[in-house]
Amino acid sequence: MIVITLTKVPPSLRGDLTKWYQEIQTGVYVGNVSARVRDQLWDRVMRDIGNGQATMVYNAKNEFGYQFKTTRKDRRVVDFDDIPLMKRLNTLEEPVKLGFSNASKYHRARLSSRKALKPEHPGHSERSTQLVAIDIETTGLDAVKNQIISIAAFKSIGIKECQHFDAYISIDQPVPENIVKLTGITDSKLKDEGIELVDALRSLKKICWEFTNCWLQFRV
Repeated sequence: MIVITLTKVPPSLRGDLTKWYQEIQTGVYVGNVSARVRDQLWDRVMRDIGNGQATMVYNAKNEFGYQFKTTRKDRRVVDFDDIPLMKRLNTLEEPVKLGFSNASKYHRARLSSRKALKPEHPGHSERSTQLVAIDIETTGLDAVKNQIISIAAFKSIGIKECQHFDAYISIDQPVPENIVKLTGITDSKLKDEGIELVDALRSLKKICWEFTNCWLQFRV
């Protein structure tokens, strides 16, 4: 018997797993496949999970009769005298990348602008410069716990805007009061107008890469 639980994963991955497992509840999959197929499906989960999380429990020859795997960054599977345990981590094992301050973001934006305006780009001119400005709103600054609630972008050629995109993102947690005051984005607005994050990213990708010479410039 194999049980897999998924949260915040792309719909395509959930649909893929239903070919092999039965979804007995939203995000909970149960099945019985060979060890080879099980490992291949877990590799597929690891590949397509995006920003989601997954945990798998399966039969094993140990004292408990089962073993598990997880992608959670705040947990780690450990073996204690042939007993599988889930260790809770006080801090993330992977170092958090620095550079979340506004000053750091402004600095990177300036560097991106200068790079885009360098004369070595063939056929470059102020009128032909293609830029995509992106504005992202989140429920906070924690890359692990917080979520994206809004994505907006527009593409311009020179000083002329030629394409625009904006979307609210449906999430599974309430929007903090301070974020509502800051952005004006409420739980009801996300519920009524929100779409899946993977769908919003597909639309954003289309805007960003529809033309070959396109540079990203982020707006904070």
